[in-house]
Amino acid sequence: MLKFKNLLCCTMSVILMLSLMSCSVVEKLNSHYEGDLVIDQTENVSVSETVIKALENNDADAIKNLFSVRAKDLCPDLDEGIGYMLSIYEGEFVEVTQNNSSSNKYSSGGERCIVSPVCVFKTTENYYKLTWNAWTINEKDKEKEGVYSMKLQIWPDAGLDQGGEDLFVAGVVYPANSEESDMAFTLWKNIYQQKNHDDRIERFRELLSDNMLASGVTDDEIDRFFDYCQPMRELYEGWTEIDDGNITVYITSMKNDIPICFCFRLDKEQTDKISFLKFAKIDDEKTIGDYNLSEENAGIYLPD
Repeated sequence: MLKFKNLLCCTMSVILMLSLMSCSVVEKLNSHYEGDLVIDQTENVSVSETVIKALENNDADAIKNLFSVRAKDLCPDLDEGIGYMLSIYEGEFVEVTQNNSSSNKYSSGGERCIVSPVCVFKTTENYYKLTWNAWTINEKDKEKEGVYSMKLQIWPDAGLDQGGEDLFVAGVVYPANSEESDMAFTLWKNIYQQKNHDDRIERFRELLSDNMLASGVTDDEIDRFFDYCQPMRELYEGWTEIDDGNITVYITSMKNDIPICFCFRLDKEQTDKISFLKFAKIDDEKTIGDYNLSEENAGIYLPD
């Protein structure tokens, strides 16, 4: 049985405060950033400096050490993701061309998140875009402190697009796991960004597989699904499980102060479509690895 778990998250973010050794790469970065930092950008620079230096030195451990204990525990393909980052890096570091800070930083109750800061940098061969999420501080659960998710991609030029990536998959988002992350974001965006009722129904149906549509999903069921989601404005963490070819994505959240688990499965034939959705209340006695919300039949499943 093939089974692995990847952590997902919408609101989580990254940043491990590291003391960096001085070197030519760091000096170049510092010279670029000096006098050009936005407020509270220190952690962002620290992560990007560390990653660029690690790419220069082909140092997988330096990148891995940025990640939180939580992300490492639930992301067994982290090494493969970091290996992908190292494999696409070419040339020698020249300069950082653009950077921005997180637009979704917050601090409350001993928790501080940084969501999707961006660093675009240049080597002698390419431009690259680096983005990540992290918990800078989490007094409730120290194992969550650190980088939660990260993505490196070859970028067409020195320019910066409109912000970072929506990184739902904890660890490194790379081609082998990007489909699940993209679908999680698309589904969640559809829930909260479609204001017109008919548009919301139409866009939602576009996400469903032929098997699920053939099961007779009604507009009333879709409306119930959206109504059930409405109090859930934040995603806490999640993971994916692959079992006998079935890819199921699990996401935890809160509904009216009650912890719940929401999951969806990608269709085997139409891997970019959803074959079922389900909600369940979370039992405090269980760990996240104990959940199996999968159903044999396509459809939408909500608690009674």
